[in-house]
Amino acid sequence: MKGLWKADASSAQKCLVIIFMLVLLGALVPMFSRGFVPSNGWQAIALYLSLALTALGLVWLRILYKRGQWKPAGPWEDYGPIKRVLMIPLCLGFWLLVLWLNLAGTLPKAYTAVMGTEVVSESNVVKKRSSGRYSCHHQLKLPEVRYMFFEFCIDEGAFDRLPDDVMPARISAQQSYFGRSIYSISLAAPKRKSD
Repeated sequence: MKGLWKADASSAQKCLVIIFMLVLLGALVPMFSRGFVPSNGWQAIALYLSLALTALGLVWLRILYKRGQWKPAGPWEDYGPIKRVLMIPLCLGFWLLVLWLNLAGTLPKAYTAVMGTEVVSESNVVKKRSSGRYSCHHQLKLPEVRYMFFEFCIDEGAFDRLPDDVMPARISAQQSYFGRSIYSISLAAPKRKSD
């Protein structure tokens, strides 16, 4: 852990670094495990909580800075006043995003895995082709899902055989107050493309 802070760093600064690293690692879960969909209501609540925690964090940083228990490190000290002012909204925006990913995706996904109940629901799906570098290229999309990190991948052969229009489907998931982890989408007698 010594590589994460200077030798003369205060215990408060060490605590800040550890919190930052844990939150940063937690934010990776929704990016690489894309089967969880937080409920729309919880996504909004997670945003407000992220804003509140960011504001509290700024107050805490200000108090620690005045006491001499926290000092910016690295290239920040070499930046001019204009670059520092420009970096503030970028750093705040980044922190807000990683906090939101933890509160909207990572923690609810863990809670749902432990406390969720099995549910089966009916919905419609459409096939979706993606060109994202880190996403799968052939997917089924649920029109009601409004969450950027959800993907349900299928293989290319199955994708090509499916029609281009809306298909009825049965969705199996584990659900809690915070959202649902979708693990199966079964198409209800899909019509195949005619050759």
